[in-house]
Amino acid sequence: MGSQVLPQALHWIPRSSTQCIPSKRLGFSTVLSRGPFVSHGVSVSAKPIGWNLGFFVNAQVKDSFVVRAEANEEAEANESIEEEQNEAVQAQGDVVVAVEAESEDKVEEEEVKAPRKPRVKLGDIMGILNKRAIEASESERPIPDIRTGDVVEIKLEVPENRRRLSIYKGIVMSRQNAGIHTTIRIRRIIAGIGVEIVFPLYSPNIKEIKVVSHRKVRRARLYYLRDKLPRLSTFK
Repeated sequence: MGSQVLPQALHWIPRSSTQCIPSKRLGFSTVLSRGPFVSHGVSVSAKPIGWNLGFFVNAQVKDSFVVRAEANEEAEANESIEEEQNEAVQAQGDVVVAVEAESEDKVEEEEVKAPRKPRVKLGDIMGILNKRAIEASESERPIPDIRTGDVVEIKLEVPENRRRLSIYKGIVMSRQNAGIHTTIRIRRIIAGIGVEIVFPLYSPNIKEIKVVSHRKVRRARLYYLRDKLPRLSTFK
């Protein structure tokens, strides 16, 4: 029986060139041929095996392609995330560097700037000028301490009187302090009539001021002498 099947199988296989099975599959066909021979059994059994193998190989290729595609996508996503993180870190570093540079520039500017001079107002300027004028006048002619109630003697130069010196003597009724424009009011009795004269202390026409005597009074201004008897305004 086996001798009859083998020649028939060998005789049948070469007829169909499209269904030609490689030499490796002959063993498989001979093993199957131990049972009752059926000519169409070999052809049917060969086709499903080849199709199943092709499907299995294609499935593996597709699976590997999908896995590779997913792996590539994940790698690209990771790379993009890493790039974003790197960019964020670089941006933060740039911001920190810019802030440090600005702080250094500010410190340098503060160090370079010289201290600002204090502004001098107009009133301060006038006070400075008055002080300088007083110092210049006192350096030429010192002024004694004159108080209200003192008896003083003033030598005044009158330009209209050929530069002759006139002497005025009297009681200091009041003193008005105004810097270089400080004045004193002197009262005396001439021919029974009270006479008051105002003299600027720092006038260049005054050549000498002398305090004859000091009198203690309670008031800063002795205007009440105008209403009193003339003997209260007299002195020796």
